[in-house]
Amino acid sequence: MNRINKHNLSISVNVVNMQDIHHLLIFLVAYAFYFLLAYKIDPRFSPKYTSPPSFYKLLGISTIETIIMLLVLAILNLPLGTNLATIFGLNRLHISCYHFLLGLIAGVLLFIIYFPVGMFIPIIQRKLLPEYKSEREEKVKKLIFISLPKSRRKAFTLLLIASLKAAIFEEIIFRAYLLGSLLTITSPVIALIVQTFLFFLPHLYQGIFNAILPFIGGIVFGLIYYLTGSLTVVIISHFTGDLIGLILQSIMMKKG
Repeated sequence: MNRINKHNLSISVNVVNMQDIHHLLIFLVAYAFYFLLAYKIDPRFSPKYTSPPSFYKLLGISTIETIIMLLVLAILNLPLGTNLATIFGLNRLHISCYHFLLGLIAGVLLFIIYFPVGMFIPIIQRKLLPEYKSEREEKVKKLIFISLPKSRRKAFTLLLIASLKAAIFEEIIFRAYLLGSLLTITSPVIALIVQTFLFFLPHLYQGIFNAILPFIGGIVFGLIYYLTGSLTVVIISHFTGDLIGLILQSIMMKKG
């Protein structure tokens, strides 16, 4: 009887592990499809355009790319009988004052980390690579700048919407789905490193130095999700950090 129980347990564990590996393989397929689509239709990834697109268009394209990636993840998981609410972390959405406050505090701490790093990145770049100048990087910066409306209020509102979109979708995809899947098949340290790297890659269109902040964000957001187990906390912390940065940037622009 004990042998039968052990044999059944071994089969159960193997099935669970294989399903978890399938979740990760599905992510890699959707991830590759996202890159192919982005380089095909997104001016930020492939800055070839006859006339500069508006920020409305850039935001729309970015949203479509993300939704398509989510759909690919969902469709490929259906044959496995996966609970989509669980794999996308929707069961980890906690609506409470505690989680909301924890997210705000984590967002403030995130900005405290971001701010000095953001200040030092240009200095480090000039020290280590004084001759470094990427034509593509300059094109992307120019594209984002000229795509924004002239009205500061409209520009701030659009950037706010973009930040909220990023906070919700990026945390569902990279923390809830990817990190959640990795944690079931490997150690927390390896899971955090892998999800950070895969989160970092889509931000390289900004340039290697500008992508340092998203890399740090990947580590911090991953730790927040792992330690709290809450999608709510990591979404609010992500959005709060971005919001503080936008407010300070807006104040500095007004003074300038």
